[in-house]
Amino acid sequence: MMARAGSQRSTLIAVAVIIASGVVAGIVLGRGGDTPAATIAKPAAAEAPATVTPRVTSPGESAAATAAPTVEALSEAELARLAEESMSGAATTRAAAIERLSQAPREQALPLLRRVLLNGDPAVDRPAALRGLQTLALAQGDGDQRIRDVMREVIYHGDDENLAADAQEALDIIAESEVK
Repeated sequence: MMARAGSQRSTLIAVAVIIASGVVAGIVLGRGGDTPAATIAKPAAAEAPATVTPRVTSPGESAAATAAPTVEALSEAELARLAEESMSGAATTRAAAIERLSQAPREQALPLLRRVLLNGDPAVDRPAALRGLQTLALAQGDGDQRIRDVMREVIYHGDDENLAADAQEALDIIAESEVK
């Protein structure tokens, strides 16, 4: 009985630390949680889709090299806006930013989606970031396994069993897609 109370206390402390981290991130990013109605993002479907340009390869290149399409890089201003919107403001704004990041170039999106996955709202942001990372891996590949490493971090160090189970399922889907 006593061990169970200690375990619950540890879980509550971990959740409080995660929530506090999200609040601090929002403040550091300059918003502090205030979102004027004029800055709410349009739904991701209304934005221009990322341009995907298939690579043309020589006969000597491997099939794995041809699988990763080239995605048009985001401008620094767009990347900064998405970084801010993915961590603060209304849930719909955060979800739209996370969705847009899932279509951005892998190198630009991965650090931001990782931050959301580890520090975002457990009910809304973290599942959306996990889906975004899965989408990113399936669309652009994960040959260096950096996306899978982020998912493993959630599984091994996370405090949410449902998110850990979803992360394991996403890992399995990504691994299966790379075998094909």
